[in-house]
Amino acid sequence: MRFILYFALTILLYISVETTSPTVKSTKPPTLDEVCTSLNSSCENCVGNPKCLYCKSNTKCVPYPVGNILPKSSLCALSDARWGQCWVNFEALIITMGVIGGVILLSLMCCIYCCCCRNKKNPAKWRKEDDKIERKREERKLKQDERKADRKTKTDEIRKKYGLMKDDTPYQRFDA
Repeated sequence: MRFILYFALTILLYISVETTSPTVKSTKPPTLDEVCTSLNSSCENCVGNPKCLYCKSNTKCVPYPVGNILPKSSLCALSDARWGQCWVNFEALIITMGVIGGVILLSLMCCIYCCCCRNKKNPAKWRKEDDKIERKREERKLKQDERKADRKTKTDEIRKKYGLMKDDTPYQRFDA
């Protein structure tokens, strides 16, 4: 949208130059200063072009200083500078972006700590836990085998007492 607006303004300025001086044909596009100065009417018009900066204190639309990240105080105070949106000044934008960046950085560092540093301790902890569970399982199995053997001996004693004991040989006698 901003590109279209910039393109339309460029064409309008080019046409206005063509109509004012028909004898001299100028193929030179307007400079950024000229474009921003033509958008001086309101803040919305000025911030519509991403290459322009609106200074609220002196109500002027000036080219954004491309060489610097922040506009110099001689150009416009940070609290009065508007870029992108008329309701956001540079001071609020810088503070907000700093806080958001700090929160993202802090959360990223916490994630790295939790994933990398704490997991180095966990495998040993889990191995100990697995070994402990395995030992308890073996103890339960031994106790179960002991109880099973005791039950078998008691059952065999009862069978022997009442004459129900099976012979250990798998062969049977034939009664002829």
